[in-house]
Amino acid sequence: MPTKIYDRPFAFSMGPQRAGTSWLDRYLRGRKDVCLPSGVKEVFFFDRDFERGFTHYASHFHLEPEHKIVMEISTTSFDSVDAPKNLHSIFGSDVKLICPLRNPVIRAYSLYLHYKRYGIVQGDFFTAVKEQPNIIESSFYTRHLERWTEFFGEEKINIFMQEDLERDQDKYVQGICDVLDLPFMPPTHEDREKFNVTTTSKSGALAALGQRGADLLRKYKQYWIINLAKEIGLKKVFFGEENPDASKFSIPVGEEAFLLDRLSEEIELFQKKFPHIRADWLG
Repeated sequence: MPTKIYDRPFAFSMGPQRAGTSWLDRYLRGRKDVCLPSGVKEVFFFDRDFERGFTHYASHFHLEPEHKIVMEISTTSFDSVDAPKNLHSIFGSDVKLICPLRNPVIRAYSLYLHYKRYGIVQGDFFTAVKEQPNIIESSFYTRHLERWTEFFGEEKINIFMQEDLERDQDKYVQGICDVLDLPFMPPTHEDREKFNVTTTSKSGALAALGQRGADLLRKYKQYWIINLAKEIGLKKVFFGEENPDASKFSIPVGEEAFLLDRLSEEIELFQKKFPHIRADWLG
């Protein structure tokens, strides 16, 4: 198996959903010197479609002379049992790993809103976490990071907090550029305007139908149809208008207490395991 895609270094963002990954993808695409998957944000190869073979994965990347690095920003590999092993089986340790994270309580509630948007869950929060335990399970950062460090070592994983992105975008970007060995390029005005928005569909059944259709199109690499649907406004029809994402001020009291009860020990454990990481939610 190859250790690089073509002749460029490879980087992989393996942090979970709802931690600023869409913002990061948009920023890196705007630079023009990073080769990201063509027509789609993420390929879901290392966690879902590994059996399709590396040729399938590599076909998503179209290198140009100006590209300095090849990269994918995955959101579903973080808590996958197989993704670290699969990634290592192809690249060995010759990969730059980035792990965007966020306050695990806020991220979990944000993920609930995200799932509701796409019709993955349709009930209230407490019903949703029973139907989709991943809403909370993916916020047990220490457990999942241990799986990654088993294959790559702790020193290879570069953790970035969304709270830092919210506080100082230039400083956040500088850190990303340093890890990727890219020259600093400030975010554009458009990049600065928003990150982590969410929507609420008026019909959970309609959202679920739209999501199933999109998943089927992705399976056959018909990304152009999905992108065309976005351009003509069908995404809003299925999934609703964009709204601000979850924050510590918007989580209902009962849901926040529920999440704190389940994640407070994880927060303490993360702080002990990664004492060099600084974040407001770590105390």
